[in-house]
Amino acid sequence: MGNIIMKNDSGGAPVGAGAQSGVLVFIGSKQCFSDVLLRTIAGELENSQAIRFDELSEFQNYIDWSESPIGLVVVEAQQCHHDQKICKSIMDTMASKHPSIRLAIAYWEADLDRLMSQKFSVWMLDSARQIVQGYVPMNVGIDIWLSVIRLLICGGDYFPPEVVVRREALYRKWDEAKAENAVPEPVDNPTGPAVNGVRNNPLTKRETQVIEHVVGGMQNKEIARKLKLSEHTVKLHIHHIISKMSAKNRTEAAMRYMNLKGAAR
Repeated sequence: MGNIIMKNDSGGAPVGAGAQSGVLVFIGSKQCFSDVLLRTIAGELENSQAIRFDELSEFQNYIDWSESPIGLVVVEAQQCHHDQKICKSIMDTMASKHPSIRLAIAYWEADLDRLMSQKFSVWMLDSARQIVQGYVPMNVGIDIWLSVIRLLICGGDYFPPEVVVRREALYRKWDEAKAENAVPEPVDNPTGPAVNGVRNNPLTKRETQVIEHVVGGMQNKEIARKLKLSEHTVKLHIHHIISKMSAKNRTEAAMRYMNLKGAAR
């Protein structure tokens, strides 16, 4: 059985005792992550601690000094809206210093349109795209909810259909807008010349990195691990690459890329 550790009122540091592994962090209001829910999590997931912080700033302080390994962080969607700069800062810190920590967004149905809108700052969207491994619905039964948490803890991704539809449509629009204003950047590629600055190369810097690994024979999981991305994000990049290269599949896209790269020499 796990433990519930609530933050104290003085400095936002969690107080309590118990196992120092399997820390699950929940950031948001009690209405979203109630004490009963945290007790249920601690009771159902062995060797775990369930910690809740009211605000992102409190977690930011915690992650800076905590020596306990954190397995999963679940953030209430409203927190992402209220504190976008802090949320992005935390995402960037996790990506660079704590890549093993998994991040998910907890949402109610009413949050989706606001969360998946173009009003959401593009720099925030870019960070979320790279590091968020799942979206946790709060309007489902506890058994389903716990199954989603278990899946995320075990390294899986979870993107409900209503999230996927909105998310991919938004990213597509954002990619198109970004591509129109993008300045080509060279890619540091030890196996060949920089190709992202080639006039006829339609791929972004990140897409070029992905296709280079596809050419090298890597599978999606290996690419995700190499580039510190989620497997879902790698799949999206490959989908965009196939479309941009007018290919039928990843193999044909890789061949077209190699032809383009050869022509650039």
